[in-house]
Amino acid sequence: MLSNLEIFFIVSALMIFLIVLYAFFKSLFTRKLIQSTIQDSQSMLFQEDPEQGTLGFDDDESELSTQELIILNLISMDKSIFDINQVLMLLKNLNAKHVDGFFSYRDEADNEIFRVASGINPGLLEIDTETHILFMAMDLHQANDPVKALGQMLEVATNIAEKLHASICDQARAPLSKQMIEHYKSKAQEVSHIKATRTIR
Repeated sequence: MLSNLEIFFIVSALMIFLIVLYAFFKSLFTRKLIQSTIQDSQSMLFQEDPEQGTLGFDDDESELSTQELIILNLISMDKSIFDINQVLMLLKNLNAKHVDGFFSYRDEADNEIFRVASGINPGLLEIDTETHILFMAMDLHQANDPVKALGQMLEVATNIAEKLHASICDQARAPLSKQMIEHYKSKAQEVSHIKATRTIR
C-alpha cells in the first residue's frame, strides 16, 4: 500500500505534467480560435468584385472609411422563385440603373443611394437568375442625405414587396418591425448629424 508521501509525489508529478501540457497547447488553441473567429465574422458581401454580384461600395472619402449599412431582404411569401422578367421590368420602371449585375438607385447628382441584388450567391440579377430573395443595401455614410435616402429605400422596398408578393425582412431575414424601422431612422439621423458637423468644420 502506498504511503502518504508517495501519494503526494505522484499527485505532484501529475499536476506538473498537466501544467506543462496546458502551457504548451494554450497558445496553439488560442491562435486557432482567434483565426476561426475572424474568418467567421467577415462578411463576403462587401469584399468581392462587384462584377460577381456582390455589393462593394466605393470609398471616395477616406474620412468616411467606416460603414453604417442598412440591409433589407425581400423574401417571396411562399418561397417560390420570382419571375425574373417581372423583377427586371419592375426595377427599371422604378428608375433603377442596371450596373455590373445588380441595380443601383442614384440621386440627382448621379451619386449612388442604395443597391438591389439577388439574395442568393453570387447575387447577380440577370435574365437567367433564379432567386426568391432580393437583397437591398445602403451605406448611410455615402448618402448625401441619409434620412431622405433611407426613406426612399423603404418606399422602393414597399413597392417591390407589393408587386412581387414578398415580405420585407431585416438583415437577419426576420420580418421588418416598426421598432427596427425606427432604429434605422435613428441611425440615419445620427449619420446625418455627423456629416453636417464635418461640413461645418
